[in-house]
Amino acid sequence: MSISWLQITATTHRTAIAEAIFEQFGAEAITELDESSELTVEMTPNSTPAFERARVLGLFTQGTLAEPIVEALEETLGSDVTVETQTLANEDWASRWLAEHPPIRFGKRLWVAPHNAPVEAEADAIVMRLDPGLAFGTGTHPTTRLCLAWLAEADLTDKRVVDYGCGSGILAIAAVLLGAREVVAVDIDAQALQATRENAAHNGVADRIRTPAMSDITGGPFDIVLANILANPLIELAPTLTDLARADGALVMAGLLTRQIDEVRVAYEGAFSFDPPEIEDDWARLAARRHNG
Repeated sequence: MSISWLQITATTHRTAIAEAIFEQFGAEAITELDESSELTVEMTPNSTPAFERARVLGLFTQGTLAEPIVEALEETLGSDVTVETQTLANEDWASRWLAEHPPIRFGKRLWVAPHNAPVEAEADAIVMRLDPGLAFGTGTHPTTRLCLAWLAEADLTDKRVVDYGCGSGILAIAAVLLGAREVVAVDIDAQALQATRENAAHNGVADRIRTPAMSDITGGPFDIVLANILANPLIELAPTLTDLARADGALVMAGLLTRQIDEVRVAYEGAFSFDPPEIEDDWARLAARRHNG
């Protein structure tokens, strides 16, 4: 039997809120497109889209009820949102995804591109090939882009990294391609772990990425802790993520809105010193360094 998908499109000025609602309802992928264009316009990290009103597409697994999601969008965004729903066959979604996602560059050398997409890059470019899968994370969402931008500028040579909430494995793979010695990637979703293993194999880094159960993380503390999840889990996981970071180690958190920065930061301030937050489309990234003492 052919798999089909529920796609909900919210056209709004307040794209971050629409994305947050899609995440709360378990979207497998989220894409933001110009209201009048079929191409993704957010081509660089830390940039403001060149449009004021956008379409936010949330992709949900077969059997997901559209009504509660539509109601949440309309109740929260009111007259500022127009909502459309449609069912896509698996092959239709994959073809559309490939057409709408040109290669994206992060920093000077890191590119994320579909497998068959040509990349016009320098000879020393690092190209991660990532096609759509069942796990969230294809490099188009602001939270993912913010994390990739941080990784692209960091010195990852021989570093040991944990990716807590790995989704498709995009951050774990990027870390290895950029020089990390080993990445431990964990997620509560078994499909995410499977997608991470498959994507790691496609990019030739499967031997340096481990995907244990969350209760079986070994090898810590780590040089870098990545957590691209949501604000409430970040707050609840403060003791866990703190213990995973070594003294003077880095903590990079995303998935929170700008209005949630203070409450997330408060949960970690006793153990970490924070850099100024980086913002994109009302989403924030917090980067911090664990105290030595």
